Amino acid sequence: MKTPKEHIPLPQTQREIIKEFYTHVPTKVILNKTQRNDLWKVAIKRSKEINFTKLKKECPALEYQILQSYKEGHNIQSAVFSECVYAQTYANMLHLDIFVNYLENKDFIPTPIINLLHSFNLFPPYAYSTIDKQHMLFPAGVKKGHTNILLGIKDFEIYTIEFKEPGAKTSEPDLPKYKENGKLIVTADFLKRYPQFKEMLEEQKELNFFKVMGSNVHNFSVNSIDSAVSNNYTNPAKKYADVICTEDTDGYLVMLPANQVTQWAEIEGEIRPAGRNHYPVWTPKALLRFLKEKGAIINKTMVSIEKVKLDLRKARGGAGKISGYKINPLFFVYAENCKKQGTKITFDISKVRQLNPTIAAKMFFKKLKYSKIKNFYKTQL
Repeated sequence: MKTPKEHIPLPQTQREIIKEFYTHVPTKVILNKTQRNDLWKVAIKRSKEINFTKLKKECPALEYQILQSYKEGHNIQSAVFSECVYAQTYANMLHLDIFVNYLENKDFIPTPIINLLHSFNLFPPYAYSTIDKQHMLFPAGVKKGHTNILLGIKDFEIYTIEFKEPGAKTSEPDLPKYKENGKLIVTADFLKRYPQFKEMLEEQKELNFFKVMGSNVHNFSVNSIDSAVSNNYTNPAKKYADVICTEDTDGYLVMLPANQVTQWAEIEGEIRPAGRNHYPVWTPKALLRFLKEKGAIINKTMVSIEKVKLDLRKARGGAGKISGYKINPLFFVYAENCKKQGTKITFDISKVRQLNPTIAAKMFFKKLKYSKIKNFYKTQL
């Protein structure tokens, strides 16, 4: 973390929301990291041991998110727990005592407000509100653009907020798909959508994913990462935030100007050759080469390969359940599409999936203190 030295003026919107935030008594997040992690471990097992009645009183958004994950059969991300907890803590600070599930009560939020939110591509599943409906907080539920909006109804004052864990990625988009040679491709369209990554990508223009698969790339200059973090929240067409909310080392909710994150955080850059998203194979020649190197027998579209030549792929949050088999770090096939024949595994080559590379900038708030942040900005408020 840098020691803030440069005086960066706060625009009026930032000044207003930060001033208002620090007029309240310092507030600890309602569930600390250990409590959130313990709850997450139970939730991904689809356990009924959770006291949902108690959780609904403490953090109704989190209760809603967990029940939705049960209903839809997907694993909820641990970061969602923190975002819900931070939003609830902030709502408590602002005395936004009314929680409304918009999907169940569409009449609560006035139509003009819904129209305004839709104009920002914001589709809130729920909202926090004062009793008189003069201030509302709309967390998550976005398709594009802003992550959270705090709205003053009377004058339509809009403040945009990003809730982030102390260690988090600013964003992690898929990179353009490389070709059969495995070399990084940077398109004009990608740079138009994610201009903050331009400098990081320029430093890796000779990158070959087939040569670095199995390990992530971190060798970026401080300046290129700084640019990726600082500019992440200043692109209204894609993502914008006035402020970041996270927690300090003592568990207190804190607020920072989004364009000054690098003043307070340790930052890192990363390219992952194998990101989270996967697609039908787009480099079939490379796949054939890798299969033959492992001694696979290919008859038309059917592949037969010794099981010991493949690594196991385990389901996320699936308590060790085998979800598939890895041909290498970039290619895998789901177990449901495979058959076991003695010591071998057989599958149709068309069922193989290829993981897409991603790029990200990370920020780590390791030494934040509520009092230090408040004192630093008080002269500007």
